Amino acid sequence: MTAAGSVQDQTDGGRVDDDQVDESVQAEEKKPGRVGPTALVGLAVAVVFGVTGGVAWWSATSSDDLSLAQERDAVLVSAKTEIAVLNTLDYRSVAKGLKAWQSASTGTLRDQFAGISTKDQGVLADQKKISKGKVVDAAVLEVDGDSATVLAAVEVTVTDGTDPSAEPVVKRNRFSADLARSGGTWKVANLQQVAVNVS
Repeated sequence: MTAAGSVQDQTDGGRVDDDQVDESVQAEEKKPGRVGPTALVGLAVAVVFGVTGGVAWWSATSSDDLSLAQERDAVLVSAKTEIAVLNTLDYRSVAKGLKAWQSASTGTLRDQFAGISTKDQGVLADQKKISKGKVVDAAVLEVDGDSATVLAAVEVTVTDGTDPSAEPVVKRNRFSADLARSGGTWKVANLQQVAVNVS
């Protein structure tokens, strides 16, 4: 190889093509600009407010839902207990049974139980029946402030006190119960038997 050829090779190898220059300039133009400190702070603030706002909204919604669910649970537990009590009576301790009825009820219903005369208590005792109520199923239909409505399916087992060998009779009834908050707990304010349609 001649010295001239060697010089030519070096010149060609070191020459910068115009196309390469244009590509380099375009690449520089396409690079995103640097984000300034102010923009970063603004972005951080927006993210923080977005997250805290979302959490606050979710907490408020979840808190309301949770509170309502807990209230419905409390109504259901009380209804099952109190309705069972109101379907239970032992002829051997009528006065005690009536006190339990009063404890399970409120308002006018409670007043009615408190007003049962000694004579009527004697009639209940003379029937010599032992009734034991059990709520087999119940559903809360509505909760509105300090009042609620519940539908309950109840089994009442009645035993004849005059014949210990007799098979108990099981009666199945459905009740609609209105409950009211009384002293921080739920009590039965009204209890009505609901007719069951058999088709």
